[in-house]
Amino acid sequence: MKSFNYIATKLLSLLLILQLTGCKKDAVAPIDKLPAATREGKNTFGCLVNGEAFLPKGSAFSGPNLECYYQNIIDPNPDRNGYFFGISATNKAKSSKVFNVNISTNSLAIKKGSILVLQKGIIGEATAAYYVSEVPFNTEYRTDYIYKGELHITHLDEVKQIVSGTFWFDAVNDKGEKVEVREGRFDVTFTR
Repeated sequence: MKSFNYIATKLLSLLLILQLTGCKKDAVAPIDKLPAATREGKNTFGCLVNGEAFLPKGSAFSGPNLECYYQNIIDPNPDRNGYFFGISATNKAKSSKVFNVNISTNSLAIKKGSILVLQKGIIGEATAAYYVSEVPFNTEYRTDYIYKGELHITHLDEVKQIVSGTFWFDAVNDKGEKVEVREGRFDVTFTR
């Protein structure tokens, strides 16, 4: 009968060989962490921010992590008149920082198949932003006429209040630092 030390040595040697020969769990690529680009109102959102997966996250006590609205406002003030669309996703799960991706239109209707340029966001335009908040500091990256992007509305059902789309954008903060948002997709129900 072989001794316990002999068996233990053989087992440890085998485990070491398996570890050195690459029998490890494969890492998931950031893009594979994103939800599928569906059109069913599944309330999903995801994108890559500087190559890292961004998904809405947080606790049940931290408020909504994904919100969307689409409404037609009729107001005598032309600055508050017209169609307004907005989608906001927040990730509250990383340390003390809160991350947010926001896309909106200002007096600009969306339609299935439309491609909107994400830029400054004045009346009749669409805009996008990425926020990093850590008390007492907040950093805001916004699109403008140089750093732009696109929002593609792939599905819009106003009766069922479902909107789906894809997006990408580059945005810059007040120090000139740039953030790249890529492979964005959402499939959400909206409020009016």
